[in-house]
Amino acid sequence: MSTELEVRLGRQHCGHLVETAPRQWSFIYADDYRGNPDALPVSLALPRTRAVHGGATVHAVFSALLPDGSLRERLARSLGFSSGNDFALLGRVGHECHGALALAWPGETLRPMPSPRALDPAELRNAVAALLVNPLLAEADGLSKTLPGEFDKLPVRVADGEVSIVFGEESTTHVIKPARPGLRESVANEGFCMALAEAWGLPVAASEVLQGQLSLLAVRRVDRTPDGSARLHMEDCCQALGIAPAYKYEREGGPRLADIARLLRRASVQPALDLRALVRWVVFGFLIGAGAGHARQLALLYGPRGPSLAPFFGLWSTHVYPEMSFRLGFRVGTEDRPDWLTAARWREAAVDLGVRPRYLLDELRAAAAALPGLALEVGEAFQKRYGYADIIRSIRRLVEQRARQSLVSLEAERISDEIAVPAAIEAAATGANSDEQP
Repeated sequence: MSTELEVRLGRQHCGHLVETAPRQWSFIYADDYRGNPDALPVSLALPRTRAVHGGATVHAVFSALLPDGSLRERLARSLGFSSGNDFALLGRVGHECHGALALAWPGETLRPMPSPRALDPAELRNAVAALLVNPLLAEADGLSKTLPGEFDKLPVRVADGEVSIVFGEESTTHVIKPARPGLRESVANEGFCMALAEAWGLPVAASEVLQGQLSLLAVRRVDRTPDGSARLHMEDCCQALGIAPAYKYEREGGPRLADIARLLRRASVQPALDLRALVRWVVFGFLIGAGAGHARQLALLYGPRGPSLAPFFGLWSTHVYPEMSFRLGFRVGTEDRPDWLTAARWREAAVDLGVRPRYLLDELRAAAAALPGLALEVGEAFQKRYGYADIIRSIRRLVEQRARQSLVSLEAERISDEIAVPAAIEAAATGANSDEQP
């Protein structure tokens, strides 16, 4: 016996997701959708050139629409589902997903839904507090929305300063992110790091801190038009490569920087610009201590011409928390320990990324020279707007330390090169003179 879900991409019915046994899924493109030359693929890992896809790749692509790890288990428990029943979860919360996908039981989308509900500050505070026992507020009737990630968050619509919960397939515009449990001032941490990235010129999702009795970060969705009237298709790099979300970290067998670079060269409509942005993202993440970088934090956003690297999101410093791992999410060359990164490891990373080593070293040098001062400037402006946060001082100190480390390593390499060149010339001259002797 099989069960199935209707799958839509934007406003178009694109196919069916079928489960024949637990975790045995197949995806079948609708004939008319598959025959439309302008139709987008559900994923690069599920091309329209084949009508039927099966196996682990299908589960990897669609299960990535759900929350990760313990948050997914909490969601299942709150809805009365067995842990690991991803298919049932998608049927319950899949009306609005990451990107332009929507999933529902056949005929379910025809039900009338409540109008959007505006939340005053107290109601927003209560809604966020309820996430601890009711993830995504999924127990509410008609609230069928899902987001990836391992921390609680709430998809909402923000218009004219008003925050609203929307139901059914109505689209949201922002994601509300509360403080991460046990990590001090995590909202200020991410808000500051995102502001610093934007000031440095990285393309990032717009974000702002919502102040009140709870400190919340509101992040504009990059996969929605500003007014929420249209969804933009997007998939993370694990989905695009057909890799299960559980393997998002390189150290756990997930994609490497070399894999991401190859994906961009193969699929992006602007590979040169995207590779430059990826290089800068890697450098920035090292300098701020972003140890949670992984393939699901990198995504492809589908525009009129095709896919390209999406604006970055979820940038925060994990290395300022002693209780968290001090390793990097992606290796730089053969090394994921920040204190062990030398110019030689960055040269290896350049090979992995397929760029000239000198280019990557120049980007590192420029960032190390600029970010400490910029962090001071952005930090002062951020705290003037949102209030003092001690975590910003910790991040600034880490940036200064990593910048010094990088500049010292780069200078040592330069001196070594200068010494090596005259030595080589002298050796060549000595060899020439010895050849002239009888």
